[in-house]
Amino acid sequence: MKKITSPQPRAALILAMICALAGGMMPTAQALQPQLPGKLSDEQLLGYIGKEPLPPGTIPWQLLRQVKLVENKIKDVKTGKLPTSSTSAMTPEFGPQIRELDKQEVKLYGFVLPLSTGTKQKHFLLSPLPSHCPFCVNQGPDSMVEVVAKSAIEYNQWEPIVMTGKLELVNDPYLFYRLTNAESVKF
Repeated sequence: MKKITSPQPRAALILAMICALAGGMMPTAQALQPQLPGKLSDEQLLGYIGKEPLPPGTIPWQLLRQVKLVENKIKDVKTGKLPTSSTSAMTPEFGPQIRELDKQEVKLYGFVLPLSTGTKQKHFLLSPLPSHCPFCVNQGPDSMVEVVAKSAIEYNQWEPIVMTGKLELVNDPYLFYRLTNAESVKF
C-alpha cells in the first residue's frame, strides 16, 4: 500500500473510511422521521430516570412523550375557508392515554427549571432531568410541564420533587402540558 503524505488525499481517505463504516449503520426510515424540537432520545431520558423507580402514583414521563406534531391548515379568519396557499401550523396530537388525563388531578415527579430568579418558585417548568444551568431548557415540549403552583416552593436544581395538580393539554407546538393549582407533596 502506498503511503499517503499529502493532507488532501489523507482527508479524502478518512472520509471514505467513515462513509464505508457508516454504510452498515444507516438510520432506518423511522429514525429519519422529523423529531420534536429539542426532543431527547428515549435512551437519554430512560438512562437517567430509569435508575430508580418513580414515586408511587406519579405519571411516567414515557407516557407524556406519546405525542407528535402534525401539520394543520389554517383557515382564513375573514372567510372561514382554507386558503389556497400553504398556510399551516404545527399542533400536538396526543395519544389516547394522554387525552384521558386532560383536566384530571395527577402527580408528576421531576426537577424544577425556574422561570425567574430566586430560591422559591411559583411558576416554573418541571422536567424529568435536572438542568446543568438553572435557566437552560435542554428538552423538548414532550419532556416539560409548565407548573403554576398555589404557593411558591423552595427547590434545589439537583433534587427532584413531586407536584400534584390539574393537568391541562395545551394546543401549542412549544408547550404541551400545564399543571395548575399545583402543590408540592412528600414522597
